[in-house]
Amino acid sequence: MAAPRKGRVAPAKAPPAGPASPARKTSPGQARRRKSAPRARAAKPAAPAPAAVGEVHALRVAADGPAGRLDKVASGLIAGVSRSRVQRAVDLGLVRVNGAVADRRTVVAPGDAIEVALPAPDAPTVEARKVALRVLYEDAHLIVVDKPAGLITHPVTGADETSVVHALLHHTKGRLAPAGGTIRPGIVHRLDRETSGAMVVAKTDAAFHGLIAQFAGREPDKEYLALVDKCPRLLSGTISASIDRHHAVRVRMAVRDDGREAVTDWAVESRFGPQAALIRALPRTGRTHQIRVHLAHLGHPILGDRTYGKFDQPAFAGWPMPRVMLHAHRLRLNHPATGKSMTFEAPVPPDFRKLEAWLAKAYGRRDFAAQA
Repeated sequence: MAAPRKGRVAPAKAPPAGPASPARKTSPGQARRRKSAPRARAAKPAAPAPAAVGEVHALRVAADGPAGRLDKVASGLIAGVSRSRVQRAVDLGLVRVNGAVADRRTVVAPGDAIEVALPAPDAPTVEARKVALRVLYEDAHLIVVDKPAGLITHPVTGADETSVVHALLHHTKGRLAPAGGTIRPGIVHRLDRETSGAMVVAKTDAAFHGLIAQFAGREPDKEYLALVDKCPRLLSGTISASIDRHHAVRVRMAVRDDGREAVTDWAVESRFGPQAALIRALPRTGRTHQIRVHLAHLGHPILGDRTYGKFDQPAFAGWPMPRVMLHAHRLRLNHPATGKSMTFEAPVPPDFRKLEAWLAKAYGRRDFAAQA
């Protein structure tokens, strides 16, 4: 037989005839399944699941504004919204520029119209726990509590310690602003574990964004009371010293030339001989441990602060200072829904008063008019 021509495939020979194989029986059910089986098709990339929309913002880039990346420009136009949240909206196809769906490569120009539909935040993953908290004020938008010393503000990853968030989820029946995140719903600022006093928490996302914008703009007035070691030579002053993480001990903060701006006004309210003083501190910025670091930098660490002061020595034996003696006494801010100026005051706690009385009895007390 002649060989097939080059470049062509010869047809396969039919198998030699032989006895027929017995036919495999097919049940009626199998026949129906074969008949109805869909034909295989090429797999398509899965489309993102539809996202629940939390809020929609209609924006316009200023006519004299510069061109820029969509996520950066849009997040700058929405108070209290992070760039990462806008980026998530972009990735879900929820952002349009001049009517067209945008992506991360989109650059906006002056006059462009932007519509941002922010995806609804995930529900909190923190369980509610019944914990007694003194409520200073509450309405449909926010709640202000007197945080006791020893209670952390929000849960810490990897730990199961009760926090203000746990307690407020129980008190409000879960109505805290989801925009704060799954483990920090409603949290717009925080107080250290050992610091007591007034703390505001948002119940709605609108209130959350409004309060975040106020704190970012340094609008709220915060007043703290601190019992400190020794008495400053002056009765009042301002500490302007940048703060950042300690170079060697990462859990501490430190005054650093290359740190972030930090400013604290202060005034002596009472002195207890040469041994201690009651100071009212008014931070203009909100750096981590700011008042503790600044007062230690001034040479007058807060009594009981074993991170920034030295109080485990014989000179302080018998002094009743069970914790960092710092109390968030007053908080002034504008209501995020009404714009009304509001002031909240947390009473000075018993442990603070106890140390004041002890110092007055041991060293005498002289009070001064407020200087700040």
